[in-house]
Amino acid sequence: NEYKSYLRNMLTEIFLGGLIRIVVSYSPVNSWLTERVEISTPITSWKRIEEGLTLYKLNLNPYDGDVVHEPPITLFIYGLIRPLAGLLFIALDIMTAILVSKSAESIHQMMVEDENKKPCHKSFTDFQLKLNKDIGYYSLLAVLFNPYSIAICSAKSTQCTLNFLYSLTLFGIAKNNVILISVATGISSYISLFPVMILFPVLMHHRDDTLRGITSFIGTFTILHMLSYQLTGGFGYLESVYGFVLEVSDYTPNVGAAWYFFAEMFSHFTTLFLIVYQVNLVLYAVPLSLRFPDNPPLVVFALLMLLALFKPYTTVGDYVIPYAMFPLWLHLFKYLDHFFIVAIATIVLTLLWPILWYLWVHCLNANSNFYFAITLAFVLFQSFLLSDVLFAEMRRSYARENGVKRKKIDGVNSVVSLD
Repeated sequence: NEYKSYLRNMLTEIFLGGLIRIVVSYSPVNSWLTERVEISTPITSWKRIEEGLTLYKLNLNPYDGDVVHEPPITLFIYGLIRPLAGLLFIALDIMTAILVSKSAESIHQMMVEDENKKPCHKSFTDFQLKLNKDIGYYSLLAVLFNPYSIAICSAKSTQCTLNFLYSLTLFGIAKNNVILISVATGISSYISLFPVMILFPVLMHHRDDTLRGITSFIGTFTILHMLSYQLTGGFGYLESVYGFVLEVSDYTPNVGAAWYFFAEMFSHFTTLFLIVYQVNLVLYAVPLSLRFPDNPPLVVFALLMLLALFKPYTTVGDYVIPYAMFPLWLHLFKYLDHFFIVAIATIVLTLLWPILWYLWVHCLNANSNFYFAITLAFVLFQSFLLSDVLFAEMRRSYARENGVKRKKIDGVNSVVSLD
């Protein structure tokens, strides 16, 4: 009876989540969402996909201009599903929610089993992780009813495809399937390049399967590019797909910081700062994997947050999967310092984006600095959230090993701090 009730609740939420997406997708608000720069960027915009497909029909190379930045295979697939794209994006989003839910259940169970195997301080015994059957349900809700997820799905943003691949990667982590992780990461790296860094913490944790993982990733990545070569007759698409991302040549505003940073940059410094900016994005994979070698889900969460924070052409959809992983860190909430402030700031800043855009672009009563100020504040608060979660994990680990009560040094309570 308990399982039937749980299943009924899951199906009800899935139905409601799908219904909300259908209503929004086929309502007048959809055209407004499609134009929002927070949802559709030059590399995730469905309008650009349609322009590229039209160029294909006219026997023109869509990669000759500056319109299409989608890899050839995914562009070809979007062409096949074009008549039913709206419904298929909804189905993809629901599949993402289910995969994240099942992954969260399994990962939580693994975390509980691993923690209970390890010795802890006697005062920490009552605070050990306990099995929570609702973790998967919470993660399901975090995808289905997240306004960001609903918005990108309704606007047919191709970020939905990446989120599905991220959920496949999580499912591979949950099942300890290195091949699935490597293949999913290979496909997402083919689309967006930067997800390659997600593979590092997984291979660090599964060192015996490192060779299989690397081989699967390289094989997947190579096969996709060979097929792309067959589709386009060359590798000319590389400049449009990857060069566009690495060079950050489009300064259309979005929810990231790169567009304003490089728009204001003196041209003779651009190359240097481009290198620094891009290296900064992938640099965190190694230290985080070394600091949390036994906790790949936490490192993957951190890397996905960093991708959302610093990659060029960010959308609100980049935060969907990291937010959906938050139920996994419920045991860290007592150690979080800024969660409530960040949550309120995220809601307020999300509402301010379209207002500041309207004042800037339509009323001409503001300028780009106003819009960027909101974006910078949003990035700053998400950075607080990420650092808060990582530090909470470190504080909890310290309490687990050394006891809940703080030690006294010279009669004064000690404080755990980051050096």
